Amino acid sequence: MSITTVFGVHGANIEDLFDAAVRVDEMTPVIAKHEFAAGAMADGTARITGRPTVVMTTSGGGAMNVIPALAESYDSRVPVIALIGTAPSSFVGRGAFQDMLSPPDTVDIAGVVGGVTGSCSVVTRPDDVPAALATAFATTRRGLPAAVLLPKDVQSAQLPDVHVSIHPAIASPPTTDDVPAALLAAVADELCSTAESVGDVVIWAGDEASVAGIGSAIDRLAQALSAVVVVAPGGRDILRDAPGYAGVTGVMGHPSAHRALAAATVCLVIGCRMSMTDRAGLDDVLADKRVVHLGFEPPRMPGTADHIRCGAIEPTVDHLTSAVRERMRGRPRRRTTMEITHLGTRPPTTHLDMRTVIDELGAALPAGTTVFADAGNAGAAAIHHLPFGHGRFVVALGMGGMGYGVAAGIGNAIRSVADADPRRTVVIAGDGAFFMHGMELHTAIEHDAPVTVVVLNNNAHAMCITREKRFFPGTPSINRFRYTDVAAGLAAMFDGLTVVHVSDRDALRPAVADLLSRAGPNCLVVDVDPDEIPPFAPLLEREDHS
Repeated sequence: MSITTVFGVHGANIEDLFDAAVRVDEMTPVIAKHEFAAGAMADGTARITGRPTVVMTTSGGGAMNVIPALAESYDSRVPVIALIGTAPSSFVGRGAFQDMLSPPDTVDIAGVVGGVTGSCSVVTRPDDVPAALATAFATTRRGLPAAVLLPKDVQSAQLPDVHVSIHPAIASPPTTDDVPAALLAAVADELCSTAESVGDVVIWAGDEASVAGIGSAIDRLAQALSAVVVVAPGGRDILRDAPGYAGVTGVMGHPSAHRALAAATVCLVIGCRMSMTDRAGLDDVLADKRVVHLGFEPPRMPGTADHIRCGAIEPTVDHLTSAVRERMRGRPRRRTTMEITHLGTRPPTTHLDMRTVIDELGAALPAGTTVFADAGNAGAAAIHHLPFGHGRFVVALGMGGMGYGVAAGIGNAIRSVADADPRRTVVIAGDGAFFMHGMELHTAIEHDAPVTVVVLNNNAHAMCITREKRFFPGTPSINRFRYTDVAAGLAAMFDGLTVVHVSDRDALRPAVADLLSRAGPNCLVVDVDPDEIPPFAPLLEREDHS
């Protein structure tokens, strides 16, 4: 296990750890502009690498600012370790600045952090450090974030000469051998029986499958069963533009994916929690369906699926595929042909519409490009319209925090440089998300990170405008903003940063190609219409019937 990059914001009660990080040749400390962004950088990096990452913050406001990022990591099961500095031990309970360890007189930081992590260790002396770190790493092996609270005097003390195990035996996920062979055999029998009869099998993959990188394994299983594959938004990068793939589920997904699930006899869920953002619009369909669930975490729809807990998900899928092939030998079946259908049509507008922007961007993405989508209309457009097969795709729908994608994508790009494997990351965000955490572009510039930030600027919180019009008709909008020239502002602020502003399709295509071919960070700003209806099924259905 190797941690090459740590993210955070410097401060008095964490400065000793940053001093230590600077002295480690193999480690790159990254100073973000905001602690939420630092936490999102760590979160995004962990999702791409599958390794634990570290965020470091000082006490007080710094510690409180990182809480939303840790909440996202907790809800999405991302292994982030937060090292949070606290006031010196001798000052605790004596009115120290930013004392957070003497509740109820002070904020109970251990209680706050403990609510958004799988473990929170409070270190009181140097001898406690090894056990606290062992607990933190054990927690990340369960797919959860962890926190260690470190008083400033402990940070600067001499660590005891003991070995710190970061691979503790406790709390490790089960291996394939922990899934009884008889149970997998029974699942294989049921799937094959369905495939041989008039029934259809649908495989539904999610975040856990994406992080594990098992797209090829899922395709082999689907081929063996002649099954259709659909994915949750977090498993989008498993999809291919090929027969047998029916699209993304949920309100931002594709009608074809919902039709495939509705027609299925058996649904095999792989690494998908079946949260509301995964399954919205499907509750009635799933209630009458035979559902088998493979994954480390159980589904968030109790009583609808038989859950088979497996930590080593790829070997489990491979073993299941082998069992299916053995049973289906000599009985060839043709893979079902599916065509992915999209919501809505291109709107008449004087601006570029979001689908056009996403189409042109997707067509130019080099193979292997990682894309981070932010919240709101921009994220919905990316989930729904981005072509498949470019590389990893990350969207944080656990908390749905605006600005996450901007920071997380930049963090991943910086990490790729630290890992001596620089690869371009693309961020797709709206202007609302950009105004929250877009100044992390400064962090990208400081580290010459290979990232392209695409800002779809409609001078509004356009998702909120759509909801205002649909659900509060006649009420004056409070979500339209005066025009902001984001491109000119960035160009003026950051000398040497390549920023391109386009407003028509003829200029868009060469601009995208040019930016993706460059080194270092750059930004594309595209004007879009605040009244464009995003690809959300409930909103479009209301539009169609208005």
